[in-house]
Amino acid sequence: MSIKKSQTFVQLDVRNWDNTELVESLYEICETSKEYENDVVEVHQVVDLGKLKNDWRYLIILNISQDLDNLGAQIDHY
Repeated sequence: MSIKKSQTFVQLDVRNWDNTELVESLYEICETSKEYENDVVEVHQVVDLGKLKNDWRYLIILNISQDLDNLGAQIDHY
């Protein structure tokens, strides 16, 4: 088994916490970060970057693991 591990980050801006579910947003970020259907994407860290104008800004750090012997189908993101 050949495993490739990488790390990436995504910026998340939240304008209204009343209309935002953090867990759902993190799940969606993980799902859209997949390149292949068998990729494993985990949230490594959520860093609060503070408030800028009307938005709260966060840096989401993701760990991505790929089994190079069993990638699965490639995911097309539109």
